[in-house]
Amino acid sequence: MVGGNWMLKKAITISILSGLGLLAACSQVEQPLPPVANSQPAPANTMLAEDMPYDDTDPWVKDNFDLQRAGELLRKSKSPAEFERYLNEEDGINNLDLNGDGYVDYISVEEFEDRGDGQRGLSLFSRFGPDLIQNIASIFLYRDEPRYPGARILLRGDEVLYGDNNYYESNWLDQSIGIASMLFGDHDRYRSPYYYDHYPPNYAVYDVVDTPYYRTRIERLWPEPIFVYTSAAPVYYERIKIKSPNNGLHLGQLYGRPMKPTKDQIAFRRGNPGKPLKAKKDKGGDAPGHSENAPGQRGVPPGHAKQIDDGPASDKGKGNPGGPPKADKPGKPDNPGGGQNKGGDKPKGNDKGHDQHGGGQGKGKGKP
Repeated sequence: MVGGNWMLKKAITISILSGLGLLAACSQVEQPLPPVANSQPAPANTMLAEDMPYDDTDPWVKDNFDLQRAGELLRKSKSPAEFERYLNEEDGINNLDLNGDGYVDYISVEEFEDRGDGQRGLSLFSRFGPDLIQNIASIFLYRDEPRYPGARILLRGDEVLYGDNNYYESNWLDQSIGIASMLFGDHDRYRSPYYYDHYPPNYAVYDVVDTPYYRTRIERLWPEPIFVYTSAAPVYYERIKIKSPNNGLHLGQLYGRPMKPTKDQIAFRRGNPGKPLKAKKDKGGDAPGHSENAPGQRGVPPGHAKQIDDGPASDKGKGNPGGPPKADKPGKPDNPGGGQNKGGDKPKGNDKGHDQHGGGQGKGKGKP
């Protein structure tokens, strides 16, 4: 009888354990699996590819102004004005055509008004009218302490044109760099007086070339770039609190393919597919020495549409001396950039003090 009880207890125990195992198995099947971590970075734009109005005929904007190779031009510049001149030399670093007129856009340089101890900055942008600005890049110069002759250099491409986390850097702290000496010395803040149709007297507009030819050209000119690419901001970037005056300013009507287009740019490109027609010769006749006039030239040599004093701009004096002369009210035909200036889709304020996306509303109508 004792043996029978023992056998009965054993059978009951096995039955109970089997039941518990079955319940556990069912429970594991019914519970949702934990999410798998995604090791890949988020795409630059969350829109579906079929919803994007760009195709292979649209050149990437980032491929027509090589930020990495701009470092050589910065290193040999003694001032922002000289750096601007190097940026706009024909057959050089610049092949941007943001307004789609078939001619290379003029790149303006402006020193940050915002400064800090050991912190200076330069803004690169193209301006097509009073409220028509496309930010291109920001350059930060940082000194760990004032006794260094040079500076750490960090160039950050505009996120709309170049995508997120696009940095190029170099450490020139122990080198005597002309532009660093000027920016950290006693000087007047530089703001370029030049932009679309208001060019320096010695500047002439020139044609855009195909991107593959441009790439070959700059790789021949600068085979070994001195800036180093990094997808993450260096540690010292967290200490930089100065802000660019043009960050967040974007053209609503932008030709070419940006990495992170705004809603306005997407809507514009969807309504204007294909390549724009190249600007035609003015009816007023050719300018002296030119077989064809770029848009806005109105039959006069480049840079002479309005009289502008040649030389660096400054903050001295009354009003806004040294800044760009007041342009004509945007409209037809002198509004080549088009669209609204907006700081992306919405202003942002979470960039840790760097380059806040201010925006600024453009009021001019775009190029038809």
